[in-house]
Parts: sequence; structure tokens; C-alpha cells
Amino acid sequence: MNPFKNLAILLLLTALAGVFVPALGQEPPPGKKVYTLYPPINLAATNVNCYGYLTWQKPQMPGGATPSGLVGYCVYKNGVLLQYIAGEGTLLYWDYELAPGTSTYTVTAKYDLTSYGTPGQFGESLPAGPVQLTWNCAVSWPFFEPWDAGTFSFHSWMFSPAQGNWTVNTGQGNPAPTALFNGTPSIENYNILMKGYWLLGEVFTCANIYFEFDYKLTDNSAGGTEKLVPVYYLDTTWYPLMELTNQGSTGWIHQKIDLSMICGHYSRIGFRVSGIHSANIAGWEVDNIYVHAVCKGPTSPAYTLNWNQVNLSWQHPACDSLSSVAGYNVYRTDKTGLPPFSKITASLIQGYAYTDYIPTSILNGQFRYYITDYHKNYQDGTLLCEASSDTLVLDYALGIRDPGAGGIRIYPQPARDNLTVSSDSPVETYGVYSVLGTTMISRSANNQREFSIAVNQLPEGIYLVQIKNASGTFTRKVSVMH
Repeated sequence: MNPFKNLAILLLLTALAGVFVPALGQEPPPGKKVYTLYPPINLAATNVNCYGYLTWQKPQMPGGATPSGLVGYCVYKNGVLLQYIAGEGTLLYWDYELAPGTSTYTVTAKYDLTSYGTPGQFGESLPAGPVQLTWNCAVSWPFFEPWDAGTFSFHSWMFSPAQGNWTVNTGQGNPAPTALFNGTPSIENYNILMKGYWLLGEVFTCANIYFEFDYKLTDNSAGGTEKLVPVYYLDTTWYPLMELTNQGSTGWIHQKIDLSMICGHYSRIGFRVSGIHSANIAGWEVDNIYVHAVCKGPTSPAYTLNWNQVNLSWQHPACDSLSSVAGYNVYRTDKTGLPPFSKITASLIQGYAYTDYIPTSILNGQFRYYITDYHKNYQDGTLLCEASSDTLVLDYALGIRDPGAGGIRIYPQPARDNLTVSSDSPVETYGVYSVLGTTMISRSANNQREFSIAVNQLPEGIYLVQIKNASGTFTRKVSVMH
């Protein structure tokens, strides 16, 4: 008979007889018979209200009997021990720390090996599973917690290792109610974390995120031994953002902290209280917790003016990835330069430039522009925010063809580098003067009908341009803006 077939039959008979290699790969003690440590059966996982719910059944020997020595179960999440559950009859587990994404679970059975000939020793079976849960639950964005619901459960606040002296106090706050860590009853050498639910920082890839809150301390000792530390969670670690100590009672103080490090990630925020003797304080109060994103707008907005043609340009927002920017819009006031701004683009612009044409019926005025970028949620394409650039101010005066005034037009207005002069009849000379009459430029035009005047060396301001042609001498007011 084939030796490999013989080996397979031998292993099958050995397993059915209850003899097997230990689950953890340990060598059996000399002379000891090693029995199968049967795993749990029928492991299942369900997402219930954004928590993980695991169930299984007791291990079974051939014939259906429960193995001897069964003392409990070990629940593993992504290969790391999550919880030991004592007792053979507890066949479920709630994972209240279900993280966004996909989590993989296994469960082993734990045995007291006394009945297997190894008193005082314990062993684990092979794992049941794996089973997976995919989860994308999180609190709404932006996140605001004024404690108006009067409960920690409304926004799924949790505590580690226990709630301790944290309460929602309806008689205090800014305004009431507030979350309160009370100094009494006294707790010694404590360290308690109040942690919020998951935040969808993952969808923001081009934004600044801010964490704001109000706090107040009513102190008893001013000893600096009791602490309140706002924290945030990223990957697998809680990080401190600042440390507040009991150096004396305070009124309500507002804090605003840059939390942009969570851009592109799921995260959490929380408050850790710790100290040597909680009765050193009457209490810490925390109110009006606010986490919000401010998307980054287009940068370097600029314009050039050519007659009535306004050529706008800008650059992409200052962020590492442009995957969230779907396009750009342009907004403008009317000639008064006063709000409201109206969107003048019919659809999102994919580039970094746009040309606006001011109606020739408008001879002068002040227009204001800004450009926005349209940030989308990369997961579903919905709008996250529309962020604006700095505002551009255009002081506009249109050079017009006026036959009654020599048929002369001068543009653009304002001018940055050059003025263009156009005349119905040849121009003999031209000059540029300050409003005080100082000669800045004086030239022959050589009887040209159209020519340029370089003004890039002139300081910004208002000037008078004098043109002499066959119809006479004419003066126009112009502005120079670099």
C-alpha cells in the first residue's frame, strides 16, 4: 500500500481516538498521552448597531459529548487576543471597539489539562473561524457634543477601564448640561479615559481639522497632581494633545487644537483624567466638544485685464493629494464690489484659468472675485465642502472709443505692464503725468494709430495720459496696478 496513504489513515484514526499534536505546537511531556483539544464550532459574526456580535457553540467530541476540562474561550481579533471568557457556557461576545474596515475573528477553547494527565497546566485548541466583519459606522460630521441629550450613550461615549466618577451633570455647564469628572467619591492613583466614537477623518484628504472644547476646573488643592488630557486615537495608539493640571480653579476656558494629523484616517477623540487623589479637585467639566474640517481653497489667485476681458488664474490647494478636488467655480460681485457674490461659471472648471467678459455697457466700477474648489467624498462622490481662495479686487474703467473726443481709447484699466492706445487718426505725441502734473513719460508717437506705453516702472496709482492727434489734444485718467 502507498506509504502516504498509510500515513493519512493513521492520522485519521488517531484523531478519532482523541490523540493529536497539541494545538500550540508544544511537545508532550515524556510518557504522556496527548489528546485533541477540540475547538468551538459554528463561529459566526454579525454587525449589530455598529458593534461586533460573535456567537459559537461548545466544542464537541465525536458522538456529540462536550470534552472534559473545558474552562473558557479566547477571542482573537486580527491575530491579537481580545478577551478571555471564563466558563464553558458563555458562548457570545460583543466587540464594542469595532474599528472601521474589515476585522477578522477567531475563537479558541481553553482547557485545564489535569484530566489529560498534566495537572496545573492549561492549553488552547486550534481556532474556530476565521470570520470577518466589515464596518464603516461613524458619528455624523462635523461632530458636536453639547451634552443636551443628557447621556453618554447618545454619541456612544465609552470609558476605560470604567466610568468611575464621570457623569453628565444637568445643573452645570457652559451652558448646562456638561460632562463632569467629580472628585468625590475619592479615587486613588486613577487613570480613566472617556473616549468618543469613530470620526470620519478618512474622507478629508485636503483639509485642516480642528478639535475644540470648553473646560473648567474647580480645584481644592492647587497641587498640580490631578490632570485632564485631551487625546486622539490613530491606528492603535492614543496620543496626548495637551496636559491640564490642577493649578487652581478656573472659569470656562475655550481650547482650539489642530487635529489635521487625522486627515485621511478614521480616528477618535477623548479626555483622560488621572492623578494620585481625586479629592484634590472638586471636578473637571468638559463642554461643547466640536470637531470639524476646514477644506483648503485654491491658492495664488490673480488676474490680468485686457480691455473688458478679465483673465483669472489660480493654483490647486496646498495639500498632498488632489484626489478630493472635483473642479473649481468662480464667483463675482456686480460693479458695486459689494456682496452678494454670484457664481459665473456654468459648470466645474477642470483647469486653473477662467476668462470673464464684463459687458461693454459698463464703463467703470469695482468688481470682486473669488475662486472655490469643490471637494468631494472619494467614497461616494458627494460634496464635502466648497472652499474659497482669497478675494481679488478689480478697479475697472473701460477705455472707450469716443468719436467726439478724438476717437481715442486706452486700455486695459487698471494696467499692470503696458497701456494700449488706439486712435481713429494718427497720433503725434503722448505723455503720462502724475495727478500733481509731474511728467513721467513724454514721447513722439510717430503718427501711429495704435501703440503701447510701458508703465511697468511706474508706481501704482492714478495717472493722466495726454494724446495729441489731428483732432486736438485729449487727456484720459488711467490707473496702474502691479
